[in-house]
Amino acid sequence: MILTVASQKGGVGKTTTAVNLAASLALAGKSTLLVDLDPQGNASSGVGFPRDPNPGSRSPPGLLSLTSRGKPAGSALRPTRFDRLSLLPSGPELSDLELIREIQSKGLDRLRTQLAALGSQHEFLLIDCPPSLGGLPSIALAVSDSVLVPIQCEYYAMEGLSQILPIINKIQSEINPKFTISGLLLTMFSEELELSREVVREIVDYFPDSVFRTIVPRDVVLAEAASHGLPAYHYAPLSRGAWSYVELAKEVLDGRT
Repeated sequence: MILTVASQKGGVGKTTTAVNLAASLALAGKSTLLVDLDPQGNASSGVGFPRDPNPGSRSPPGLLSLTSRGKPAGSALRPTRFDRLSLLPSGPELSDLELIREIQSKGLDRLRTQLAALGSQHEFLLIDCPPSLGGLPSIALAVSDSVLVPIQCEYYAMEGLSQILPIINKIQSEINPKFTISGLLLTMFSEELELSREVVREIVDYFPDSVFRTIVPRDVVLAEAASHGLPAYHYAPLSRGAWSYVELAKEVLDGRT
């Protein structure tokens, strides 16, 4: 199962979701690969692999460059300190626009083959990508089985969905007819704010069959855990934020994907 976590907006909990869902699936006994397709590398640092602070240092080839060269991507995998969780880390190549255009124009089939090979070794592949609708996110969506869309419980939540849903429909009609929406995940929910409750009602009313039951609360633990290079469950296992992603993993395993 190849699942991309995508949103055209930043700050909605996209990387937090990719890291913590991957860690929770691994915690549930599922071999999981986290693919960091964001040049910022926050998913990598979130599981203990911060980016090299020296911009001039030589980095090993990653998923895209290995695909371009026709070489297997397995050499780029890194084991994490967490059982059953591996990482395909971010790297400088993800800022190479020429390489990205090459993959988009003639490398998608090769990339699918690469991910299928990695999928034979892992039950779940979760892809984190930049907050946009072009370039790397379009590549990730084109080679995935499904997409999970985080939605922050704030104003303009519906506006964000109106931008990403046409992209999903285009992929289904032109590239991958089996591509599905895994679910819409409501994040950064504040019980004390009427606005948060209004957003939940609105999204559930419009998309009753697509919204995960799990709602991720606004919890400082999620940011603190990331700053320590740890998924929330491994940083503060009794926190609300950690348990929300455990519950989300249960939904994914119960068959929403």
